[in-house]
Amino acid sequence: MKIDNVNKIVYVRQSWLNDMAICPERARLGITRPEFRTGSDATIIGTAIHAGIESVLDGRSPDIAGMLEVVNNEYETLETTNYKKTNIDEAKIPEYLEAMSLAFYNDILPQVELGGKVEHYFKVPLGITVQDYAVWLEGTMDYIAPSGLIWDWKTSSRAYYIKDKQKSAIQPTVYGYAAQYEGLASGPITNFNYGVMVRNSPSKSQIASITRTQGHYDWLKYFVRGAVGSCLKVGTDSEWFMNDSSTLCSSSWCSYWSICKGAFNTND
Repeated sequence: MKIDNVNKIVYVRQSWLNDMAICPERARLGITRPEFRTGSDATIIGTAIHAGIESVLDGRSPDIAGMLEVVNNEYETLETTNYKKTNIDEAKIPEYLEAMSLAFYNDILPQVELGGKVEHYFKVPLGITVQDYAVWLEGTMDYIAPSGLIWDWKTSSRAYYIKDKQKSAIQPTVYGYAAQYEGLASGPITNFNYGVMVRNSPSKSQIASITRTQGHYDWLKYFVRGAVGSCLKVGTDSEWFMNDSSTLCSSSWCSYWSICKGAFNTND
């Protein structure tokens, strides 16, 4: 979340809203201590695959060989950065990269309508005001097809539970609202696909289809009003509510672990 005090605008991303839903303190630290945010080995694997997919969709990679070259070059670059290591077998990562690239190219790509917008950045007003601040949404869609179908590429340790994503995922709601506002969606129902590549060899692919309607966008405004209102009212100088009951409260997932629960000798 970014606050523009001059123009009285609050800019919100779906990732920050997701943090607020999981652990508000993580969301606060994302504002006040951004220098602590680092990725993990899973993150850089995903970023490398994203780079390869982008190169296919924008025409730079005409075949799977070109995609694999981009993926491997991106991974080699990211491998030199500071990132957290999880339980992923480092020796198998090159194998995973190839397998997930093949899963996208052979299974998912044939289902993608080409000629759309790659890495489409948006910044749109949400149509609500909180404590005299207008609230805007901003973000980047991985891909939006000419038909208005939104795609987001995911690398994951397992396939998605589609019912859970349909019920609760914030990303399709934010992106769907933006597509509607910008006139990129076709009709009142916005369609959103997760193109999932499971981190394994061979890799299993999945297309998880989600829909969003006006009811979801009305709920988004209600949810954002509460999240932004709490932030503006309480401020960011002192701690917010912390949720350590989730398995995501760990050194391998949360960049702020060392200055939050990890700073205490709990031995958990």
